Amino acid sequence: MTTRTHTFIVWLLCAALIGCATKSVPTGTVAIGTFNIEWLGDGVEPEQKPRQDGDYAAIAQLIRESGVEVLAVEEIENDSALHRLLAYLPGWRGLLGRGGHRQNVGVIFKPTVECEPIGDYYPLAVDPERNRAGFVVRCRKGAFDWLMMVVHLKSSSRYDSTEELRRRAIEQRRQQATILARWADSVLQHSTEKDIIIAGDFNDYPGRSRIPTLTALERDTSVTFLTAGMTSCLDHRRNAIDHIVVSTSAARRWLPERRRMIDHRAMLPDRAADRISDHCLVVGEFNIEPPDND
Repeated sequence: MTTRTHTFIVWLLCAALIGCATKSVPTGTVAIGTFNIEWLGDGVEPEQKPRQDGDYAAIAQLIRESGVEVLAVEEIENDSALHRLLAYLPGWRGLLGRGGHRQNVGVIFKPTVECEPIGDYYPLAVDPERNRAGFVVRCRKGAFDWLMMVVHLKSSSRYDSTEELRRRAIEQRRQQATILARWADSVLQHSTEKDIIIAGDFNDYPGRSRIPTLTALERDTSVTFLTAGMTSCLDHRRNAIDHIVVSTSAARRWLPERRRMIDHRAMLPDRAADRISDHCLVVGEFNIEPPDND
């Protein structure tokens, strides 16, 4: 892809995302989101999804224009891949887990927010060869501080080539949902922290009637899916699988009218959209003005 084409793609994103003016975050809020960037690599061959510098610039433009300040990211190959993206996000910082082989999870954030790593949460990798650990960070903006785990739960995909592998994938994701519910409950019961956020690619959605896998989280009264009911940007007849789940305390700060999905697939030609990701960036906002309760 030529430099001229890359420039055109970025221009299209700017035009679609409010005329190249970054979506403003109201004073007194923090915008938190999640984005599976689909095999974001470091540029060293072999690449699962080859990209050029202009593609990283387009991804960065999308992130900036979304208004997000703290972004859970999934499918990041390594630190080099993350830094290649951050090169187009001046002032932003990033933290990356180590528990996902070639598809790690992490977080990137603007200078408006403080985030520090807690570490990888390996119990979530129920099969270390096939699953990814969670990654936990502690963040703060204003009077709001929260503990956040970034996740990428087991998929049921074409790589599960037999019925047995498909059944195993479903059961592993079900186990992971149970582990997440127990983790949230443990933090709430045995620490002073009351604000918990779990964000990432859940590879399923709440409310599924046939073969549900997120039941443990849905039934846990201490947490809530704030993104329930959102539809996929790949197919609006399907439910979205990228979610933000929060504790009761954090849910009180949630601004439902500010929830949004940045559908780059509706903004760009198919080929250009494919080079960004097969997922869409999801963003929500929280009120940071009420006094911290923990």
